[in-house]
Amino acid sequence: MPELRTCADPSAWDGFVSQASDGSLLQAWAWGSLKARYGWRVTRFFWSEGDRPVAAISVLRRGLPGGLSLDYAPRGPVLNDQPENWAPFWQSLRERLASEGGTVLKLDPEWVTDSQRAVLTETGGRPGRNPIQHQATMTVDISGGDAAMMRFKESTRRNIRAGERQGITIEGSDASAAMDHFYSLLQQTAEREAFKIRSRTYYQDLLSLFRERGQVRIYLARHADQLLAGAVMLFYGRKLIYLFGGTGLEGKELKPGYLLHWRAIQEAQQRGCVVYDMWGVPLNPEPGHPGYGYYVFKSRFNGELVRYIGIFDLPVNRAAAMTIRLAERFARAGQPEFV
Repeated sequence: MPELRTCADPSAWDGFVSQASDGSLLQAWAWGSLKARYGWRVTRFFWSEGDRPVAAISVLRRGLPGGLSLDYAPRGPVLNDQPENWAPFWQSLRERLASEGGTVLKLDPEWVTDSQRAVLTETGGRPGRNPIQHQATMTVDISGGDAAMMRFKESTRRNIRAGERQGITIEGSDASAAMDHFYSLLQQTAEREAFKIRSRTYYQDLLSLFRERGQVRIYLARHADQLLAGAVMLFYGRKLIYLFGGTGLEGKELKPGYLLHWRAIQEAQQRGCVVYDMWGVPLNPEPGHPGYGYYVFKSRFNGELVRYIGIFDLPVNRAAAMTIRLAERFARAGQPEFV
């Protein structure tokens, strides 16, 4: 019979989660460590048969009034195509969380099917009211070396080649100075597009923690020594993940983003990645939506639009209705609170 165990070994954790079919960056060791610096307590649980993990979940905890706590597992649980493990895993996990003052566990796994949704509803899960993470993404098949480019839209291939001819250079680095350059671009982008970003320290912490795991690169596009665009990319298992991007005011006509993304894909291929997760896109992309512009850009890499099942609340204690309503006050739709 499998049993609940906590994990204190970063390599063992990432070794399982990164290779699981439903493993996610937001369940990575470094992600939990990042959140632990910003008001959360992280505990990582394996559901193990002997020394072999068969499922996993990284749980973030934040205190509520009255000595209670809200638990959130971003993009968890990780079941690796063994949904039958969730019911006993959840029973043991629920007992553990309840004994430590838990009220509700919020989950938003990278699952897409009705049968996967049923895994949660059959163990007491109820759809949450406010999503925390993006509800859809764009994934691109980047297998096959240069053949991957031939699967892009023709305009994307043309823009990549034009960038090369025009002398755009792409630098890949995990240095703190590179993050400072990227942050300046992010500030400009946030001001133009009117969205909120975190402090410079947050992004430097992210860089430091993922750099320890060998999982991060910052790509900067320049032309004639002018900084044009940048992106923070993460490598997790066989996935390349586009986490953050920013552009300057100058050089937009050069369309530097296309060559930048292609260079990141080329390095990811060398690392064994076969899927490019371009991260968030609108659930139902239509002109006029605030995210329609970046949806259009990402769609030009000819990927697949993937819609997730959404966020679910699983009651940890008996007063389920009350605790779910209480927890909803702490989940603010549209806020980058967890990213």
